[in-house]
Formats: sequence, C-alpha cells, structure tokens
Amino acid sequence: MSFEIRPVRADEWEQVRELRLAALLDPVAHLAFLETHEDAVTRSDDFWRERTAAGAATGDGRVRQFVAEAPDGRWLGSVTALVERPSDEVRFGEPAKVDQTHLVGVYVRPEARGTGVVDALFRAAVDWSWTVDGIRRVRLYVHEENARAAAFYRRYGFAASGERVPMPGDSGAYEDEYELLPPGNARNGEYLLRPVRSAEWDRVRELRLAALRDPVASLAFVESYEEAEALPDSFWQERAEGGSEDRGTWIRQFVAEAPDGSWAGTATVLVERPEDGRAIFGEVTEAQATVVGVYVRPEARGAGLVDALLRVAAGWSWSQEPPLSRVRLFVHEENGRAAAAYRRFGFVPTGGRADTLKSGAPRDVEHELRRS
Repeated sequence: MSFEIRPVRADEWEQVRELRLAALLDPVAHLAFLETHEDAVTRSDDFWRERTAAGAATGDGRVRQFVAEAPDGRWLGSVTALVERPSDEVRFGEPAKVDQTHLVGVYVRPEARGTGVVDALFRAAVDWSWTVDGIRRVRLYVHEENARAAAFYRRYGFAASGERVPMPGDSGAYEDEYELLPPGNARNGEYLLRPVRSAEWDRVRELRLAALRDPVASLAFVESYEEAEALPDSFWQERAEGGSEDRGTWIRQFVAEAPDGSWAGTATVLVERPEDGRAIFGEVTEAQATVVGVYVRPEARGAGLVDALLRVAAGWSWSQEPPLSRVRLFVHEENGRAAAAYRRFGFVPTGGRADTLKSGAPRDVEHELRRS
C-alpha cells in the first residue's frame, strides 16, 4: 500500500474530524482515547477548525498532527505530537519533568493495518520531536489492557518508564507511561545514559579530574591529575563541545546521570577512518571507533554502569554512516579489573598492543568488538 506521511493543513478540519470520529468508533477506542464518539460528534465546527490549525505546520509549533494519505487522497491514519515543558499546564498524566513531546491520538484504519502505516506515522512524529528545541524524550500512555498497542510501542523502541496514572473517572484502571529517549541515550535503572552537551564543560572537567584521582588512573589515562587541573577553561570548553550531541561530529562523550543530576560515570567514543588521517593509537587500517576515558565513580560501581556506558557507546558507533567494522579499546596489561569488565561485555583481545601511556613499551592490550 502506498501512502504519504505529512502534517495536516489548517483548512483540513473536516478531514481531521472525520478521521477522529472513525477512531472513536474503533472497538478498542475506550482503551485508547479519553473521549467518546458521543462527546466528539457534538463539538462545534469552530472547535475542529482551531484543533486543526494548531496541529498544522503553520501553527505555533506546540502541536503537530501527522496523517498518512493514500494516493486517492483518503486519510489512512494519524498521530499527534504535543510539546510539553515543565512550566506548562498539565494536560494528562504526570507533569513534565523535562522538555518532551507526548504522542496522542494514534489511529490507523483497519484496512491499512499491517501495511507499515503506523510505523511511518511514528517515525514522522518522533523525527519531528527531535527537531524541537530542548526535547529530551518522547512519551505516551497506553492502557494496561491494550496489549496490542503496548507490543507495538515496545517494538518501536519505547520502554515502560515505571510511571502510571489512573484513567480519568473512577474505573480503577491505569495507563502506563512509555518513553523513547534520543538516539544514543538509554536507561540503566535510575541512571540516564546520554551524550554531554557543549555547555556542560565544567561538569566534564570535574568528572575527568575525579577519574584522574582514581587509584588505577596511572594505568588507565594518558594524563595526570596535576596536568589536567592546570588546563585552562578554554581547553575544557573545546573538549566538551567536540564530544557533545549538539556540536560534536566524530567524537561523542556519554555520561551516566543520576536522578539528582550528578554524573556517575563516562565513556568517550572516537570515530577513526583511514581516509580521515586521524590515528589516536597507531595506524588506522579500517573504519572503526575507539572507546577511551571509561570511568565510573566508586560509589556507583556494581550497578552495571560500565556495561551500560559501553552499550550506548557501541550503539552510537554502529549507527555511523558509512558503517564501522569494529569498536576497539586498549587496556593496560596490569589493569585486570578493566580487562575483565571488557571481556564480560564481549570485547576480545586482538593480539595488538600500543604504548598509549608513553611508557616506552607497548603494554596496552587491544580489545575489539566486531559488528555482528
């Protein structure tokens, strides 16, 4: 089935109304929507005009409704994204703790189900969400009994956040919140795994200095605490910008952020291609990523953060275009704790070595993770 995904236009209010009324006649409408067909059919033309204008590309940018349009002009389905910020009035569910979008009004006509329409609608809504300034997650709610919808959301990449709210009224039923984080983000328990932002240079510096005070820092890092502490603010500003999600290109630094906003750990990924002429440690003979600067604060160890950081680092590496063939890292031959963690994750020694610490001998063992 062929179709086009696009935002609604302000003058298409009659089509918006028709599709909404069709959705409210669906057998599972009572699980998916917060209004009934009886309520919606009594709404005035002005209501539908205002609703459509707000969700159009010419609106104020706080709402965007997407539709799937067949070649004959018939609308096959729709989804709407609402921008929610902590300062906004709450429409439904828990108040926004971060800038986010909220997907609502998901519907595909029965004859168009199983044709990829719902996937395409979600892709458009999610892609648009990441273009909105400051958005840090996409959320939606699904009725606890709506297994079909929940299965789709999980398949798309949404995960249950653990939050739930009672359905309006006194039915005793609940809606479960699902969330999707930006590419390169993940959750590990209470920790958010995300890239740094360019403005966070002072936090990048603090975490690096903490790492350089670790008892095994001499085996793991190429600089000393004294050297790093003496570096000017401009160095840290450039470093944070280079590894940030908003300014970086071939470098990405990931951090594990606790619920209180503190950073518990970090890892950085460097993309290396033979044609780029960048060689961090030795000659580059294939397209690869090198992981460096892995560190987790002592009080956060044992929570799986090393694995979580490696997971987002590898995931970001595999998302690069053209594709990379491997992710590698180096670990000092005496750093048994780190080597065990990397092997547990799936890295294997290649037999290669390097002198990353400039000690005069190649004592750093290369480990790699190949694209499966």
